[in-house]
Amino acid sequence: MCWVCEAYGDPAYGEGKWWLNPKNHSRQLYKVKRPNEKAAAFGSDPEATAGRAVGEIMRTRFEDRDKFERLVKEANAMKAKSPFQIGQVIPIQEAFKVVEMAHPVAAMSCICRIHSRAQEERNEHEYSCTGLGVGMLKWERWPERYKGGVNFMTPDETKEWLTKWNKKGMVHILMTFGGAYVGGICNCDYPDCGMIRNRVDYNIQTGCIKSHWVAQIDYDKCNGCGICVQRCQFGAIKFEVTTDKTNIDQMKCFGCGLCETACPRNAINLVDRISLPGLREVW
Repeated sequence: MCWVCEAYGDPAYGEGKWWLNPKNHSRQLYKVKRPNEKAAAFGSDPEATAGRAVGEIMRTRFEDRDKFERLVKEANAMKAKSPFQIGQVIPIQEAFKVVEMAHPVAAMSCICRIHSRAQEERNEHEYSCTGLGVGMLKWERWPERYKGGVNFMTPDETKEWLTKWNKKGMVHILMTFGGAYVGGICNCDYPDCGMIRNRVDYNIQTGCIKSHWVAQIDYDKCNGCGICVQRCQFGAIKFEVTTDKTNIDQMKCFGCGLCETACPRNAINLVDRISLPGLREVW
C-alpha cells in the first residue's frame, strides 16, 4: 500500500485504501473558537507554509541546483507530517466509489486554470472540478474563490459529469483539505494542473501521488492507433516505429486509466501496482 493508505487507511474498508475510509469523509463543518482564542500566527498554517516552500523550490530550480535538490528532498520527507498537500491520482472507477460515499457533491471552478491561464469558470457548463463533503455547504464564505457559485449534483449526475471530463482527457486527482479529509476530485491536465506540474516538472511528490494501478498493454490486441499516446498526461506512452504498436513505460505511468478508457480495442488494462515487484514502492 502507499504511505497515505498506511497512515490513514482502514483494512475494514476498501481493502485499506485511504479514500474509501469513512473517517476521511467527515469533519466539522465550522470550527468554533474558544473564548479569547486568537487567530493562528503567520507561518503556523501548514498549508500556507507548504505553499511558500513550493514557490522557493520553483525559484531555485535554475538558480541554485544544489539548493533545489535539497529543498525537494526536504519537501518529500515531510509528507507524513503534513497531510495538507495530499493528492492522489485515481482511475474513474475509483472516482465513482468516492462519489457514492461523499455528500454533498458539487461541480465547481478550477483554481489551477485561474492561476495558470487566468481563465475563470463562471457557470455549471464550464466547471471542471469536484467539491466533496460538508465543506461545500459553506462555499459562500469565500465568494472570490467560488465566483458563479457551485452546482450540487446527485451521485448519478456526478458520474455522468466525471465521465464527460474523462472522455475529454482529464486526469482525476483526489485532493485533501485539512488532514486526510477528502475534499475534492480535481479533473485536470498538464500543463494546467498545479499538482501535476509540481510532480512532473519538480518531483514534488505529495500533491500528485501515483495511483494503485499501472497500465499494461496486450500487444496481441493493440493495432497502434495511437489514441492512448494522445491522452497520456505524464509522458508514459510512446509509439514504437519498429513494431507499429504503442509502448507504456510503467515507471512513468501514474495509473490514471485515461489510456484504458479510450482504447477502441480494449488492449489496455490496469493492474495492481502492488503485484509488480519493481513498482510496488514507486509512488
